[in-house]
Amino acid sequence: MSLKRKLLIGVSVLLVAGGATGGALAARSHAAVKTAPVAHVAGKSLLKASSIYLGIPLSQLKRELTPDHPLAAIASSTPGRTVAGLRATLVFDAMTNLHHAQGALPLVRTRYAHAWLTKRIGGYVAGTCPLKLGGMFVKLGGGCPGMKM
Repeated sequence: MSLKRKLLIGVSVLLVAGGATGGALAARSHAAVKTAPVAHVAGKSLLKASSIYLGIPLSQLKRELTPDHPLAAIASSTPGRTVAGLRATLVFDAMTNLHHAQGALPLVRTRYAHAWLTKRIGGYVAGTCPLKLGGMFVKLGGGCPGMKM
């Protein structure tokens, strides 16, 4: 096999591999878009924001929400909605509320607040931890499992 032919095969393999990698990255970024937070929930209560994201009236959501049937189960059973999307939406809403209340925060505090809220909202959506401090300490004896920073 000539050097020219080997070079042509090598370049072809690189182009195919690059195309496959680009396709995989595009598919991954498309999946991230599906779980992007809904912008019109900013500044709402977490339950109202959940209602807006899920497309369920607030009164119906309150009826469906039980200890055995948390927000994660409702999100999973709602067509076109995901648990990850609900969590992202609620974190976005909580961060917006925080910025309205506190003003601009330094980057370090913003990152910490985002991580802190993500853990707590994850527990709230899964139904393992209430967000009210009284309920958290009385019901669970001082904290929620897996939510320490």
